[in-house]
Amino acid sequence: MSVINLKKNIIQTIAGKLIILLLNFAVVILSTRLWGTEGRGAIALFMANLSLISSVTNIFTGSSVSYFLSKSGLSKLVLQAYLWVFTAAAILGIVFHLYDYSTPSLLLFIVAVLVGFTAFHSSVFIGDQRIGYYNLITVIQPVFQIGAMLFFYYRVEKSYFAYFYGMMTSYAFVFIICKILTEKIHGKVFYHLDKPTVKNTFLFGWQVELSNFLQFFNYRLSFYFLNYFVGTASLGVFSVGVTLSEAIWIVSRSISLVQYSNVVKQGDTEDSRNETKITAKYSLFISLFCLVFVLCLPEQVFSFVFGNGFEGVKQVIVLLSPGILAMAVSNVYGNYFSAIGRVKILILKSAIGVAATVGLSVWLIPTLQVQGACVVNAGSYIISSIILFWFFYRKTDRN
Repeated sequence: MSVINLKKNIIQTIAGKLIILLLNFAVVILSTRLWGTEGRGAIALFMANLSLISSVTNIFTGSSVSYFLSKSGLSKLVLQAYLWVFTAAAILGIVFHLYDYSTPSLLLFIVAVLVGFTAFHSSVFIGDQRIGYYNLITVIQPVFQIGAMLFFYYRVEKSYFAYFYGMMTSYAFVFIICKILTEKIHGKVFYHLDKPTVKNTFLFGWQVELSNFLQFFNYRLSFYFLNYFVGTASLGVFSVGVTLSEAIWIVSRSISLVQYSNVVKQGDTEDSRNETKITAKYSLFISLFCLVFVLCLPEQVFSFVFGNGFEGVKQVIVLLSPGILAMAVSNVYGNYFSAIGRVKILILKSAIGVAATVGLSVWLIPTLQVQGACVVNAGSYIISSIILFWFFYRKTDRN
């Protein structure tokens, strides 16, 4: 792909992601305004559990779909994905319920299934290089969620369960749209289980998702430690700060999405490596600009936007910022290794990051509380990023 086309796809994807970012901010602001720190903390735990389930279901709905779409065809991929999502969501939903009876396990199961089905079709769009379709469904989901959440809040349920009902409704609508768009590209889809495809997809997918599963703990294990040692209200403040900080990754994730699709098509070539270096630079400078802008906002802005109890959000962002910037760059390299099938590197960096997260969490969170959780996350981000930098530039130096 030419540099001009690369820039065009990146700009279009970032524009779409910026819209998503604003819509997700609206969801966060509404949730903090309606349910405060306690409600936001409960929502953060639900979302962390959902992310964990998704990291398992993505074995058959994530990168493996994009990778094998042209090799195996859609009909051999869709049924195995649906069955896996349903089974994994059911089992893990029961596990979460046994661990914590307050977990809305039925809602968690339904939302996880809908998210998994939608993720499958999103991966199909990426594999087909239909980035426009991918951007469309990721934009309309939070729009539907805001509308449905407000409907349930004012007409059905005043508690934070309205958030979960809104999310469930929005993903149901998005899944229907995904089905329509997929059939528009591929025609009528026939459901077929093929043992070699199941085996190949699993062998590829579990390695990629093992890395993502471990990376999930790098991102969210501190949530569980903070909730256990300090409480839900502190988790609510911390989760908002994390959400705002991770919004900076919209740039690197947009760039990585385009780059991943390109590298899957091109393979491990000198051109793909050079494009990866270029996109990493884009990610660095744009992410740095966004981060500086957020850090320049006065603390009063955050308390005004999110309401009473959220005064400490800016401190969370300040402490997380070095790790956020490191990850903004390393996300590009991580997707490069995923696209060329070098997933063991991703597993290694994520495993080391988890080890750092566990050790730092036990040491820092009980005493430093929210500030300790910030140091834990930032430290884990930096360590895992350094590992990816080292592997990528060692590889390019050899070539």
